[in-house]
Amino acid sequence: MKKTIKKNLKNLKIAGNYRIRRKRDSGNSHIFVYKNKNYLSFASNDYLSLSDDKRIINSAKKSLDKYGFGTSSSPLISGYTKSHFKLEEEISKFLGQEKTLLFSTGYQANMGVIKSLVNRKDNIFADQLNHASLIDGSILSRANFKRYKHSDIKNLENLISNSKSLANNLIISDSLFSMDGDLANLKKLKTLSKKSNSLLLIDEAHALGVFGKSGEGLISEHGLNNEDNIFLTGTFGKSVGTYGAFFSGNSDYVEYVMQKARSYIYSTSIPVNAVEATRKSLKIIAKESWRREKLFSLIQYFKKNIKKINYECLDSDSQIQVIIIGKSIDAINVSEELFKKGIYLPAIRPPTVEEGKSRLRVSLTVNHEESDIDYLINILDTISRNLVQSKND
Repeated sequence: MKKTIKKNLKNLKIAGNYRIRRKRDSGNSHIFVYKNKNYLSFASNDYLSLSDDKRIINSAKKSLDKYGFGTSSSPLISGYTKSHFKLEEEISKFLGQEKTLLFSTGYQANMGVIKSLVNRKDNIFADQLNHASLIDGSILSRANFKRYKHSDIKNLENLISNSKSLANNLIISDSLFSMDGDLANLKKLKTLSKKSNSLLLIDEAHALGVFGKSGEGLISEHGLNNEDNIFLTGTFGKSVGTYGAFFSGNSDYVEYVMQKARSYIYSTSIPVNAVEATRKSLKIIAKESWRREKLFSLIQYFKKNIKKINYECLDSDSQIQVIIIGKSIDAINVSEELFKKGIYLPAIRPPTVEEGKSRLRVSLTVNHEESDIDYLINILDTISRNLVQSKND
């Protein structure tokens, strides 16, 4: 086994898919501090730049004095406080859903919810580009698991038509795909779910806080909230700027998941300081629309100016902008050249994305300015020109 592990590690390095961790010595802003040097970062999912907001931090500090740090128990034993209860109610109201259940992580939420809703006699139909937690949850559920071509509603419809008619169906999709930056066609998914009598589970991890009139996400933006067959999961570790996750929907289904989800039943609950921080953050998100306005202004600025240089970019109207590089080695080389120029933008490689589609995932946040985007694009242009020059030489 040891020889096999060494060989596999060597092969990962040769293929350019070996991962390293850089020890950040800073918060989650657009500045990444590494070895006492500041780097301009485009790698954070703190889209609304709230993780270092003093109001949120102070809410967490006050809670620490009252409750201490950890809850020391699962929610069904003694780890469920008045703060947890209030947050669940506030999320339900914010999203326009009947009931909400808190989870410690988004991964746990998706694993627990999927396995609770279906069993080995049922069918799952999932978008090919869904997050790993949705894929793993589907596999562990032991249901008949089929993946439809990315955002291909016709392909999904054909898979459902050819499935066992007596089984229950669960359609699963991200609302905003984290590695491509594009949006699911939620209205068509709703229509098909109704037509096929299927449940529909949508992961709003990257859309929450950014989309919707007050940051409620894409389900709310499309008026699909409070539907009996549509449910959503989401995380607080991105736009909300805190920690934890949730499942929201019809009260009977949420209650059932609470009774059945092993990742909920057997996990210590979210620390109360994180809960109180989240409560404060949701209020800020709903009130401060300028954050979303600035973010979408930056998105349009990036899309307009990235076209001026010689890179292949995916079509995205979200805060996730993707530059396709191709080979893993090439993506690493571009990322390292950026790092030398003071920009932190890690290469995204297999297995996170397909072979031959390694990329730079540009994550825009409220803390960024147009001048930051200009600097990134100018450096990318210089790298591209140097590569062309070296090939000609």
